Amino acid sequence: MRRLLLTIVCCALLPSLGGCVVWRGVANLVRPAPQVAEVRAVPAPGLVAPELTAVADRLYARAADAIRVRDYALALELLQVAAARAPADVRVLNAQAVIYDKLGRFDLSARYYARALAVDPGSSIVAHNIAYSARLSGRAVDTGRLLAGGPPEGPAAGNGGAIPVGAP
Repeated sequence: MRRLLLTIVCCALLPSLGGCVVWRGVANLVRPAPQVAEVRAVPAPGLVAPELTAVADRLYARAADAIRVRDYALALELLQVAAARAPADVRVLNAQAVIYDKLGRFDLSARYYARALAVDPGSSIVAHNIAYSARLSGRAVDTGRLLAGGPPEGPAAGNGGAIPVGAP
């Protein structure tokens, strides 16, 4: 009995005599230290990034589909991404203006039509869309002057006959 008592006392005192090293080892067994992992991008061999115009073409096509089903919010999001990829794409600028026409935001559509005309002054599609936008908003625009490359005129064309250009 005495021997058993001595063994129990020694087992109880042994960890405290071992110091922090023993307890730290026991703690690590119960709760191991977190491992740090480094994550970094590695280019895949043979993988070529798509051209910006190809990305803009796909986004434009998806936006055109969204316009057909009258999901103008999705179409605008897609066109904004496409415009960021290809800021001088007349189709994207024209499509943004058309959507704003459909939403009744003629001030914004005029800005995008002006940007489209700045990129391609001879675009008959943009000129016809400007004339259509003017009819929708109750303004009069000389289509012949637009097709000739001049700015739209009329009392309601805004800012002295020129379409305002600025950030949307």
